[in-house]
Amino acid sequence: MAKKGAANFTKQVTRELIKEQKRKQKELEKQQKEQYINNRYKEAEIRTNNIDIYINKLNNTINSSCKEISIEAFIEKDLQELNIPEELLIPCIKPAEINVRKANIIEKIFKNPKQKYNLYVKETKDKYQKEYELYEENEAKRKSEIESLTKAHQFQINEAINTKKELYKNRDATIISTYKEEVLNQIEHPFEFRKCINTGYCKDSKKLVIDYLLPDIQIIPKERRYEYKKIKDEIKSIAMNDKDRNSIYNQVVFSIALNSMKNIFKQDVHNNIDTIIFNGYIKDIDLSTGQDISPYIISAMVDKTVFNSIDMSRIDKLKCLKETMQGRIDISSSLSLKEITPICKCDYLNKSVVSNESINLLEVDPFVLEDLVATLFRNMGYDVIETNKTNDGGIDCILNNTDPIMGGKVIGQVKRYKNNIDIPKLREFESVLRNSDAMKGIFISTSNFSTQCEKFAADNNISLINGSLLVEYFNQYGISSYILHK
Repeated sequence: MAKKGAANFTKQVTRELIKEQKRKQKELEKQQKEQYINNRYKEAEIRTNNIDIYINKLNNTINSSCKEISIEAFIEKDLQELNIPEELLIPCIKPAEINVRKANIIEKIFKNPKQKYNLYVKETKDKYQKEYELYEENEAKRKSEIESLTKAHQFQINEAINTKKELYKNRDATIISTYKEEVLNQIEHPFEFRKCINTGYCKDSKKLVIDYLLPDIQIIPKERRYEYKKIKDEIKSIAMNDKDRNSIYNQVVFSIALNSMKNIFKQDVHNNIDTIIFNGYIKDIDLSTGQDISPYIISAMVDKTVFNSIDMSRIDKLKCLKETMQGRIDISSSLSLKEITPICKCDYLNKSVVSNESINLLEVDPFVLEDLVATLFRNMGYDVIETNKTNDGGIDCILNNTDPIMGGKVIGQVKRYKNNIDIPKLREFESVLRNSDAMKGIFISTSNFSTQCEKFAADNNISLINGSLLVEYFNQYGISSYILHK
């Protein structure tokens, strides 16, 4: 009976232990589940917080830091380093220490052996001395040549620095433009993007024009926050609406413009710049044609004295740009920036400022029109060869595109006509093209082409540029123009 009671007691204790273990297991699982859910909420919070931190950095773009670079450091950066011939970098080989053997007992006692031994010692030492003197002579010569090359190179460096510094002080357009581009490239923004900055300078007016490829809107996050959905056990992104996204992007664009001006004026220690014009453009696609375009979306101009009176920490950036800096900024109802015409542009090739005074292409000399077309193609990135103004064989310019796949030689003919081009003119050009080694022809006219001409051109590998397209290209690439029949 006692044994049976003991067994029942043991079973009862075991059941209680199992029950307690299950309770603890459930409690543990409950805690783990709660911890998991808390971690997921925390993860959503952290991801949202990271967005907030990044947006705050974007909003602080106006204060982007810039590494100061002196004109001397800028000049030295592009100067060629001293290239010492490799043979001069190798030290001469020092002769090995002599190892004179000791005299043996016979050479110490007997006269003749002793004389021979002494002669051996003398010859060995004399030979070493000659070798060592030759080594010292060659080593001194090597070091002297290195010193001469170093001094000559340093002299050239100093001459180049002094010459370029003098050019900079005398407001040389090329060196001022390239120096200011370097300053702008040193600005560190809180986001990564491919910088493409070109500048032009006018010595007489001390005006600097900046053409700046702006980052696209992809630098602005599409998500505004993250939320954890417990039922589905997922972290869901909540999208930022387009208007808010455009608003943040616009402030970044305005900040880049203002910050660029600030750093240029700040590092203008020789007072070469009185006025800055900032033109910001983007890479886009013309949805009506599917072609790549580069529309300007901001243009602003300010004098140094006016800029220095601005308190950057207290301004409304848009109001400052539009009212204080004559800014051209067009904003749609959805707050997206629309294309504008810049105040003036810069000539990338000559590092100069292009006037915004428009040219009536029907009033310019035909030879001047040919020069303008050549400039246009250079601005487009082609290597251009201009032919003789007379007896050119029907070729006004030759274009070379170095692209290994799509490149090649192209010949062009330019006609300043009021009336439409007829087929005979195209046939003449087709004959010239056929007898040349060019891969293609371009026929440019200030007038239009008939449907018959367009078909003929398409069949004979000729591209046509009519008056309206020519004006569009000119204005896009810095040559303000129009066509007006009088």
